[in-house]
Amino acid sequence: MRRLFFALWPEDSWSARLIDAATPVLRAAGGRVVAGADLHVTLCFLGAVGEAAMAALCERAGRIEARAFELEFERLEFWPKARILAATVARVPPAGLALSQALTTAAQQAGLAPDPRDWRPHVTLVRGAAAERLRSEVAADAWPALRLKLPAARFYLAQSQGLGVQACVASEARRYATLASWPLRP
Repeated sequence: MRRLFFALWPEDSWSARLIDAATPVLRAAGGRVVAGADLHVTLCFLGAVGEAAMAALCERAGRIEARAFELEFERLEFWPKARILAATVARVPPAGLALSQALTTAAQQAGLAPDPRDWRPHVTLVRGAAAERLRSEVAADAWPALRLKLPAARFYLAQSQGLGVQACVASEARRYATLASWPLRP
């Protein structure tokens, strides 16, 4: 079984710009900063998937006819329940929502039970962030406005790897691996 999800994967240069813009808040957040190579936007979380279901899923994903789109990341948000610091968008483009829904349908048709929550595009920057530290170390007016546009021309099937104690110890190791990708129509 593999722990899988569909995602958008930004280029390294885009990830570096996001990290640079968020640095003042990242330092104050505490927790574990996500490595630049692991930054992504989850489109559809699948959970544990066996090899046969993965093959069916890839076949269905390859048949999706979705349009390219752009996400504009505008702000950083702290989500206290999940204890994450995330870059978020104010507007979800219809083409992005359509892709997320098509991937959810493809997963259901392959016999999987994907996460049923509505798609909320974000990039997780810090896990285990501390609200107290953010409040005490970063003034409300010091949170940066991002204005970073992420072009979405491909989507990826990715796998979580090395989760648990090993991932905490080996913070430099990549936490995710891309397994396959498909282009979006211009």
